[in-house]
Amino acid sequence: MNSPIENRKWQFSIDRGGTFTDVIGIDPEGEIQTLKLLSESPDYPDSAIEGIQRILGLSQEESIPEERVSRIRMGT
Repeated sequence: MNSPIENRKWQFSIDRGGTFTDVIGIDPEGEIQTLKLLSESPDYPDSAIEGIQRILGLSQEESIPEERVSRIRMGT
């Protein structure tokens, strides 16, 4: 069971495949946001990080703020 503090942060699940990376984000209010990116692209160095940054509204130059994220799960 999640703690009350964890529930006020983002949670991410990522599936990195050979062609596409699927990123699922659950925001602090429990709403689900999804994104599908190419796993390899000249537009970004890492598809998982790019997906989290996009969902959080961050630029590529911005780090993912640890205080906003409680969990990142990744599978390949």
